[in-house]
Amino acid sequence: RGDGKNAQTLRARLTAAQLKSLEALPYGSLSAEDALAALEAEVARQREQDPTWRMTKRHVMATAWDPAWQAGTWVSHRHGERRQAQALRARLTDAEVKRLDALPFGEVVVSAEDALAAVESEVARQREQDPNWRMPQSHVMATAWSPAWKAGSWVSIRRGDRKQAQAIRANMTAAHLERVDALPYGE
Repeated sequence: RGDGKNAQTLRARLTAAQLKSLEALPYGSLSAEDALAALEAEVARQREQDPTWRMTKRHVMATAWDPAWQAGTWVSHRHGERRQAQALRARLTDAEVKRLDALPFGEVVVSAEDALAAVESEVARQREQDPNWRMPQSHVMATAWSPAWKAGSWVSIRRGDRKQAQAIRANMTAAHLERVDALPYGE
């Protein structure tokens, strides 16, 4: 594509059929309108199956311009405070920025208070059936933010002497730490 000498030389080597195929390929910048329309349709489709669905950075979807469009990457490049994200957002209209920000993107951030309330409620429910029940790391439960929240993993990464646990615990309040440590956890 293009009008440069190299592009003209390369096109001159193509057959008429090859040139026609080349011209039919989508080329250039994808419009924000096309991307946002496709993303909004994908969200609607996914949310029919799972009302809590959120797009991850790795999400790939079929579109009219690409059978394996890296939609999550497109959104990710326009989120956050990074210089690249801010430059790409600056090219969008105010209405497009609002549509982009309305997309359910990234992991749901659950506060320690909400997570602890859910876990404590689950412990109470389980202990009605079995007074000795302990939450295993593999425990999954339904919450307001996810139909299959990995509660056991949430507790696990906040317990113990591992670097990750200590880093997370350093950002928790003393009251939250006391509640995490009081949970009946382990196999």
